[in-house]
Amino acid sequence: MEKVLALIFSFIAFVIGLAFLITGRVALGLLLFAVALGILFLAYRRKETVIVEQKVEIGGDVSSQLLKCRNCGAELKKDSMEVKLGAVFISCPYCHSQYQLEEEPKW
Repeated sequence: MEKVLALIFSFIAFVIGLAFLITGRVALGLLLFAVALGILFLAYRRKETVIVEQKVEIGGDVSSQLLKCRNCGAELKKDSMEVKLGAVFISCPYCHSQYQLEEEPKW
């Protein structure tokens, strides 16, 4: 619908600009031509969709451990992990406590 309205408005601006050119008002006619082209450009420009995907990769030697909530003792699952501001957080599905996962030094 927006593209149809933009096409109609740009056509109206083009016709009025053509009328001004015929009557000798060149500057105003060229200005209306530029407005018509600007409306068409804004209506038909391509809008790109950007998809941001974050993955957590664990490097080095990894020993898997069972993670338990410090508050209620429930088992924490990997599905409840998320990345916030560049840090990995895990939340308890029962008491909703959140913990930041920290990597121990490799040396």
